Amino acid sequence: MPPHTVLQGRVAVVTGSSRGLGLAMARVLGLHGAVVVLASRSDDGVAAAVGRLRLEGIAADGRRCDTGDPADVDALRDMALSRGTLDIWVNNAGTSGVYGPTASTPVDDFTRVVRTNILGTFHGARAALPVFLEQGHGDLVNLYGQGDRGPVAMQNAYASSKRWVRQFTETLRLETKGTGVRVHGMNPGLVETALLGKVTSQAGYEHRLGALQVVVGLWGQSADQAAQPILDLVTSDKAEYRFLTRRRLVTHGLHNILAGRLRRTNRMPLEVTVVDTDREP
Repeated sequence: MPPHTVLQGRVAVVTGSSRGLGLAMARVLGLHGAVVVLASRSDDGVAAAVGRLRLEGIAADGRRCDTGDPADVDALRDMALSRGTLDIWVNNAGTSGVYGPTASTPVDDFTRVVRTNILGTFHGARAALPVFLEQGHGDLVNLYGQGDRGPVAMQNAYASSKRWVRQFTETLRLETKGTGVRVHGMNPGLVETALLGKVTSQAGYEHRLGALQVVVGLWGQSADQAAQPILDLVTSDKAEYRFLTRRRLVTHGLHNILAGRLRRTNRMPLEVTVVDTDREP
């Protein structure tokens, strides 16, 4: 049985949860009593993740879901409701874009980021909120990321999408005020997952990514560490959680320096794929 029961009787959906941060958040919610419903674009990935959580004593279910497809998201909601209720929805599914200037960013890449990060968040909120509003309670959590508070050069697709998620989340908070529904934003900081470790760059700009390993060495954290605040959010009225506050920039960075995480042997592996956009950098 789960060691804690603060979420006993609740059903939680976490998108993009077959691995990494999404799986870690689902585990936290499940270990505290929630029934968790997992989702990703891979049938095999979902099945493997559900199996892992069940072995840990967590009540888990899941299905394939492309969050860019509203029908898929509605089906995910219906799976959760088949467990009797829907209380928590975490819009975690996200993707990064090709590193490089906006003028030479491939159209299909920019569209892919918008489809997952923006439309996926909208579809999730649109599926969950009517249920929450009808029952008078529920927690919606949207994932922020780098760029949610300002521009980030060479990452315009991703950074702008996260700025949009912040605006979207703050607007939903206004629209649901006084209804019993809580809308939260969560920025977990730099999380050492495949999304961060596998980078695609436009040709001629890949050399600028070398500093990423140092940055992650200073301020990166594991998915399990980054997932912990989700519990506090869904059991409180907090509007948002942000990992990299000024205090943590100093304390976490100093801790990782002392732990030797800046040494080459201890750095996160970085896999860079270079794409030719047929434009001169």
